[in-house]
Amino acid sequence: MYKFTKKYFRKQIYSNSGFTITELLVSSTVSLLVLTAGFTLIRMTLDLNKSDETALKLSGKIDNALDFVVDEINSSKRVLTSISQQPNSCKRPPGEFVIGLSLPDQALDVSAYKKTNKQNTQFLRTQLNCPIIYTLVKNNNYSGKRGYSYKLMRRGPAINEKGYYIPTKINDTLVADRIRYSPIDSMSCSSGWTKRTIKGIITCTDKYRKSAEIGISAETNKNYDKYNFLSKTSAGFSKIQDDELLGNNNNLGGATGQPCAGCKLFGTPVTSQKITFFIDISGSMNWGRIRNKRPMDVAKEELIKNIQKLNNGVKLQVIAFNHYSRKLFSSPQILNNKTRYEAIRWVSRLYAGGGTNPWAGVSESMKSQDVGQMILMSDGWTRTYGYCQHLRRYMKYSDCFKHYNDNVRSTTPAGTVQIDSVSIKNNFCAGNGWMGDLSSKNGGNCTVVR
Repeated sequence: MYKFTKKYFRKQIYSNSGFTITELLVSSTVSLLVLTAGFTLIRMTLDLNKSDETALKLSGKIDNALDFVVDEINSSKRVLTSISQQPNSCKRPPGEFVIGLSLPDQALDVSAYKKTNKQNTQFLRTQLNCPIIYTLVKNNNYSGKRGYSYKLMRRGPAINEKGYYIPTKINDTLVADRIRYSPIDSMSCSSGWTKRTIKGIITCTDKYRKSAEIGISAETNKNYDKYNFLSKTSAGFSKIQDDELLGNNNNLGGATGQPCAGCKLFGTPVTSQKITFFIDISGSMNWGRIRNKRPMDVAKEELIKNIQKLNNGVKLQVIAFNHYSRKLFSSPQILNNKTRYEAIRWVSRLYAGGGTNPWAGVSESMKSQDVGQMILMSDGWTRTYGYCQHLRRYMKYSDCFKHYNDNVRSTTPAGTVQIDSVSIKNNFCAGNGWMGDLSSKNGGNCTVVR
């Protein structure tokens, strides 16, 4: 009995023993693969988060830089387009000249005029003649993917906690770094404007040097040998009276019989003193290329160029639409220096995302006596049937607006509304295209841009 029991338990031990060598090797390999996959996933997640964080920081820095420069343009007396326009008594800062701004007396703190001593008074008289100068200086601490990067520097009076300039304290200040050696995208200027490209910065300045548009291209490394690139634009207009420009009423434009000379949105002329522009900001406006750029960028540049050309006195509205409509102004506003600047700034900050639905904005504009012409830009398909508020039934939008034009607007002092359209990338003008149908029934034309 003892022998049998011993033999039995020996057999059980062998039969219930641990894994074989082969099984151990296989399980170890599987474990290693799982651990490696987990480590790789964690690393990819961390890299992605780091990349997003880096891109957001860079975007924020460039936005802040543009806001700062534009605010100074708005508060300046005149824009300088060359370092030679700086008085000879002022020292030239290091780096390559980007833009200069001459300061009006109104921009100075009242305390700056206190004559504490003869030496200080002479210093103030000299420094007031020196403009703010922005330059690009090579960044020796960082190189881009294919060339050097640059720092945007500002030489000018310091600013106190109340936002006043301190003329007795002239500083060299870093405004932004990681500026590219060349622009990512080109930026078109209006006819008669001065365009300059300084490394990764493009400036456009009007012939009277009262307004300027600035585009900044920047980059930063996000991971190993990969880089983030971005390009942003903004614009400003000097609101300070300049005595040199007084005496000529036509210097800054004025309302005449025509809204402007040569205003054409992708070839579609602006013919009314009451113009409302529609710009598609749906996600598809970021897809593909026209004129070697994203459709969104081209549409914004074309719209800004026309806003710059419009005469003062024109009633302007801009409506951006994706899955819903948003307006530049609560209602169309008379174009002047202030509203022109607001319009350019608003358009320059639009970004693409969402669906395509222009109808709420079009319907509202049809009822406004301050709208005489609409020009609608879009690249996407949209539903063409919906509820017609005027007739209180569901029908084709183009027929709804035609009926309203023919039977309501035609009886008002403002008359009918002309609806022109610009079809970007795709041809929605021909055949059953919704843009061609809308324009042909409402006194307008449809143009295709590719």
